[in-house]
Amino acid sequence: MQLVVEKKVRAAYLLAGATLAAALSFASSAQAAKLASCASISAGQSCGASSGPLTATMVPSTHHPKVNAPWPLHVTATLMGKPAHARAIYQFLFGGAVVSTQYPGKDNKHFTFVGSFNDNLVFPKTAVGYPLTLQVVIKDGGRTVNLDWPIDTVK
Repeated sequence: MQLVVEKKVRAAYLLAGATLAAALSFASSAQAAKLASCASISAGQSCGASSGPLTATMVPSTHHPKVNAPWPLHVTATLMGKPAHARAIYQFLFGGAVVSTQYPGKDNKHFTFVGSFNDNLVFPKTAVGYPLTLQVVIKDGGRTVNLDWPIDTVK
């Protein structure tokens, strides 16, 4: 049986002043040129990757989330073709450098799920104008899959 964990709207207030300043100074032009793996995938379509027997996909609603509006995200994971008992974290990248790490749910650093989960992220107005990459990191069975989705927050 596949368990779907429904999560309420949560805030991903990721670009507070000090974090943003550090990210801007850390990101080099070479890192900024790095392309995300799902850059050419249309909104509403799945983006997936595998590491051995672990396969993960995500379906975000758009590449342009609106400020202070719920941005739905659906993530699935299978291990050897069966629902994975996996862990998930969100990493936000700017120019290839991690500028924020968030956790699905209510900042549960040990968030686990079986098969799939849904979440809603909310982006602050401080994210407008910064091309970010949401990296959903899925771990199970000693394997790790990174799902990268470029985002550009709009007003």
